[in-house]
Amino acid sequence: MLKLNKNLNKGKTHLIGGFKLPYSLDGSLHNRPKWVDENDTEKVENLIGYLFVDYLRKVKKRKVLYYSLNPKDDHKNPDLFVHLDGKIFGVQVTQFVLREYLSRFNQAKRICEKLSQFISDIYTPPIKVNVQICTPWDSDEVPKAPIKKYRKLASEIADKISANIGELTSKNEYLNFNLNNTNTDLKDIAESYNLYPIPNGRKSNFFGNNNIYIDYGFDNVLIFKEDIEETADKVYNDKNDGNSEILIIWGDERQFMDTEKHIIKALHERFQNTTFESVYFMSFVNLLEIQDRVISVNKIN
Repeated sequence: MLKLNKNLNKGKTHLIGGFKLPYSLDGSLHNRPKWVDENDTEKVENLIGYLFVDYLRKVKKRKVLYYSLNPKDDHKNPDLFVHLDGKIFGVQVTQFVLREYLSRFNQAKRICEKLSQFISDIYTPPIKVNVQICTPWDSDEVPKAPIKKYRKLASEIADKISANIGELTSKNEYLNFNLNNTNTDLKDIAESYNLYPIPNGRKSNFFGNNNIYIDYGFDNVLIFKEDIEETADKVYNDKNDGNSEILIIWGDERQFMDTEKHIIKALHERFQNTTFESVYFMSFVNLLEIQDRVISVNKIN
């Protein structure tokens, strides 16, 4: 949970915030297998090449004989070669990563999983329980505190889960607890929290393990316009003046939270003057199991 206020964005333009349902049939998206591991460069380039050729053939009705990986793709050399309309084009492939968002996501994941472990070290409930923590902050920063404070918060939560396990087992209701009066020394990391049992057959959408799942205030919340513009600048500075005719910028739609139109606008503005003949933005949901997979391709210039 997050308590919004005028100081939240620190002057940045807040485009969208994430809101996660407490549980689902499949559980959190971040725990599901990916279609391609973005750290495996060769597999990424091979997949993007295949999708790009499919797009050129089926959508643009272009004549493509083949594509191949470039074994000498160091520095700004092509990652791929595409035989297109009787010519061979060099293609560079790069990922559009919202680094501020990803940094906050990874911070949230680490802290929530650590807190979950602290709680389960004291008490592991026989049922899955969501713990939603309300923070007292007035900015979007992650609360900073000694690890002993998080251990104390974990002890407080573990005691309440243990004391109320009968009610949590028998009722699908929120149990709310205020920390203001009982643990004032925790006020810089938590103001209150609630407990909610996960129904049988469902999985939590929050971070955690050992039947304890945490939703903290800074978890998967904000995307800023400035983050998108800075990422567009980074892609341009890293890839422009290369030795390829085509640039493909790809991204995982799970990270973007429907901000693609802002990303495309930022890329259009940044790549108005470029050494590439063509720039494309390709996005898809990077999950292995999807019934109706959609690949979105936008020509930037």
